[in-house]
Amino acid sequence: MSQVRKIVHLQALRALSASVVVATHALEYPIRRHILGPEIYRLAWAIGWTGVASFFTISGLIMIRSAGNSFGSPANARKFALNRIARIVPLYWLAILPFAFAALLRHETVTPGMIMKTMLFIPYLSDAERAMRPIVGQGWTLNYEMMFYTLFTICLLFPRRTGLAILISVFPLVVLARTSIWQLFPYRDPATALQFWSDPVTLFFVIGMLIGVAEQRARRWHRIRHPLACTIAIFAALILAFLLGGGSFPMPIAWQALYAFAGALSVILCTSAGGHVYPRLGRIAEKAGDASYSTYLVHPLLLMVIAAAWDHLPITLQSPIAFVLLALVACNLAGYICYQTVERPLSGWIKALMARRPIRPVARGPAGLRTSIGAPAADATAFDTRLDRVMRRRLNL
Repeated sequence: MSQVRKIVHLQALRALSASVVVATHALEYPIRRHILGPEIYRLAWAIGWTGVASFFTISGLIMIRSAGNSFGSPANARKFALNRIARIVPLYWLAILPFAFAALLRHETVTPGMIMKTMLFIPYLSDAERAMRPIVGQGWTLNYEMMFYTLFTICLLFPRRTGLAILISVFPLVVLARTSIWQLFPYRDPATALQFWSDPVTLFFVIGMLIGVAEQRARRWHRIRHPLACTIAIFAALILAFLLGGGSFPMPIAWQALYAFAGALSVILCTSAGGHVYPRLGRIAEKAGDASYSTYLVHPLLLMVIAAAWDHLPITLQSPIAFVLLALVACNLAGYICYQTVERPLSGWIKALMARRPIRPVARGPAGLRTSIGAPAADATAFDTRLDRVMRRRLNL
């Protein structure tokens, strides 16, 4: 598999995407406590959708960049799958227990079947939310990610041209086939596993892959001086348009297409070959991007703690803006700590464990030389050469 060169602006976009999801969930607390009106839900979800669009598009791009010329190889397909499992699964499985405990404290139902489906990334309809949400609520996006990684692994078995053709065409074809069973206009949230897996949101992966292919084929890639600032401006304009244009939820297909366009544009901007890098902010953004997965997973748990403490403040001090800002700082910091102390070591240990190969029996030859039984011909030739040197030294030749 290819080594992916980090792009600071793309890492910053990952950090921004995780942060807007944090902001979305943080806004829900003052709404539930009637400090903000229910109409703010539209603002919160409009903000959150920019993070979803960016995350999925980035995933498509990164998979193309990391695959490189690794198509047509079962060994590379296996390595890709194991790396994805080591990257996603351990921390996610660890998160299930505290989320299940929190659900029980809210007197929600948690069954062994729900735990098993959450662990296996199988979507199901949650009784508590009446939506396709696992026990780790935000893990619905990971159900899509793991489906995408599974398909990508299968396509790595084919030659590059064939594998890419399958990857880029299968999601649009599935969405098209979906329309013959369930209508897209007006759009409704998925209520079954088949509706979930055929949802148009999967097209964000395709957009990211197309950007990755274009990037690889381009002789020269673009250079934007302030890509992240441009991205924030695009997202702000889109959110404003959504609110003023009467956007609603479930989000209609036309608005989803606009979010897809904004997500694609943000990823293209943040893959800039140039761009100004602010020394301190750039390092912070890069670290926050590295920790974005941890931030994404742990932030709802931390928000519960912050909200519980916030409730003890006088009502005059319970500023929604201050709450959201505190949540952004605290959740990103907690995400970074989790990344450094849990995610990174655990993922590295799992990768090392998966990379271990069975030790073949060892036979000792003359002068203590060792060779593995059943070694390839090249190893046998090398052994004969070393043995010849030893015998010559002993005979003073």
